Amino acid sequence: MMFLARKKHMKWQRGKIVEIITKEDGRLKYKVSFEEKGKILVSGCHIAFDTTPKVEHLFVGTWVVVQCQDNKFRFRPGVLAELPSRKNHFRFLVFMDDHTPVYVGLPFFHLVCRPLENMLDDIPGGLHKHFMEQYMKDWPYPHLTKYRVGQSLNAEYLGEQQSCEVQAIDCSLIQVVFQADHHREWIYRGSIRLEHAQARFLELSVRTEAMNESDSD
Repeated sequence: MMFLARKKHMKWQRGKIVEIITKEDGRLKYKVSFEEKGKILVSGCHIAFDTTPKVEHLFVGTWVVVQCQDNKFRFRPGVLAELPSRKNHFRFLVFMDDHTPVYVGLPFFHLVCRPLENMLDDIPGGLHKHFMEQYMKDWPYPHLTKYRVGQSLNAEYLGEQQSCEVQAIDCSLIQVVFQADHHREWIYRGSIRLEHAQARFLELSVRTEAMNESDSD
């Protein structure tokens, strides 16, 4: 059994490879039959192994498919951002493609079969893609800001910066509650949703653009 991502809406669900087709240019395509109904032809970057991955095959930047902890039948794509260590209580940190961070154990995610050579090419365009590009440049020393429980700060929520308070800290993540509607969620301590990190990100973007323009002159 395998997992499959439908190209149109990137919904991952269980399926089975029924045929492997070699195109004229040498590329492999996989015909997958779903447990429910229907078949689809996809590339290897839209398939993940059903077996538990081996730790030695994992590294920061690896594409994986994560089983949602609140619904075992739902799967979401993401990129490994931290490998297990004492600092993160021996868990894997994954950034979902909507910028959501989550700590997971090895049994809860699956390795993408044939990811693209540049993992950034499979991330939807937008701020998260730029964030991941900067994150990979900073690794293994990603930019993290220290917080304390009870501290007030501003973070992006519903498209704008809103006031919130730190409720809990879990290694590289903070749980915040927004004052407006008491919404709670976990945010990465270097996320571009945080006001100070967003300012740093914009500064780095301007600097990079200036360097690129200078190189092209």
